Amino acid sequence: MSKDDRSLAGKLDAAIENLSIWYRVTLVMVIIGLLSLSVVISLSQFTFQEEIHKHGEIKEIKDEESGLVGLAFVPDTEQVFSAESILKLYTTQVWLMASNGVVIGLLSFLFLWITARGQSYKKELKSIESQLIRQSYLVNFETSLPEGETKVDKILNHSSLVFPELQAIMSKAKPGEKKLPYKQNQSVGGETMDVVVSTKKGYFAVKFFDSVSKQTLEQFANNLSKSGKPFFRVLCISKNFDDELQSAHLGTILQNLELKFDMDLIFEDDQGYSMLWIN
Repeated sequence: MSKDDRSLAGKLDAAIENLSIWYRVTLVMVIIGLLSLSVVISLSQFTFQEEIHKHGEIKEIKDEESGLVGLAFVPDTEQVFSAESILKLYTTQVWLMASNGVVIGLLSFLFLWITARGQSYKKELKSIESQLIRQSYLVNFETSLPEGETKVDKILNHSSLVFPELQAIMSKAKPGEKKLPYKQNQSVGGETMDVVVSTKKGYFAVKFFDSVSKQTLEQFANNLSKSGKPFFRVLCISKNFDDELQSAHLGTILQNLELKFDMDLIFEDDQGYSMLWIN
């Protein structure tokens, strides 16, 4: 992948992250608005009722002749302030409550709209990112010679050209530091992982095999799933995959694993790598 392509992958990943931040901030603002409005309504209602009860009370009075029911303020003393003023205040309070109800409805609609649209946009961006990663995966692993002295260096150098998560770590490295910090020979769920890199989206892990059969792959995937570790990508690299894994049934086999993380199968030879499966 060229420098511009890597920049595009990084920018796309940043755009997804920014969208998530904007989405969360907007939701927080809506929630704060709803809470503030609720507090204002509660305080105004409390203050109004408290003031009313200081001087009297509002009662419903029924006209026996017409059967109509009206409101009247019954003061505790002969003169406080006019009953008409109290009734106007009460009517204003009713309209305030109704208006606040409309505002709450609008804010609730905004909350639901932001939730739906935000998730839709995020899903679309993730789809674009996945396509870009898939294309860069094929370009780098199928056409480029790996750089590095060891097989670990080679696979990490190649992978850092594909995944924005690894690029983000490299971009923050200080001069003189190892650009991509990783751990080797880490035991996870009974499996010894050759490479484990901690990223903001989970662990990026690599396992080298001499040969992989269907049973080997199923056991490996099952052990990692049971470990409960938050993997975002696992690379299974081998010089040989059995015939069943190279058949048209491979997609069904991997689907039946019900993995909660992405797992790729990669051929390794003296010249470099080639893709068997990109999840």
